[in-house]
Amino acid sequence: MEARVYKIKDRAAAEKILEDDRVKRYGYIQRDGAFLGVGDGTYIYIEAKEDVFELIEGSGAFERPENEEEIKKKIKEEQDSATGAVNFLGM
Repeated sequence: MEARVYKIKDRAAAEKILEDDRVKRYGYIQRDGAFLGVGDGTYIYIEAKEDVFELIEGSGAFERPENEEEIKKKIKEEQDSATGAVNFLGM
């Protein structure tokens, strides 16, 4: 599986795609760009197979950002930090 980041261009159309069973099966992380420090907009991070990426990209509701690797790194760091905090608390 591959990981990709997409910026939401059309919220209503994006919500329909994100409710699709193929997307929900893999799950995704949604983050605000300002929170991540990468600019405006809302981003999703998803690890999936090619058919899911084709569905997302074919919808026209998303675009791949130029700074995709930077955003991936920030989301992964955030997730690792949250996992570490949970492990520290013994949960």
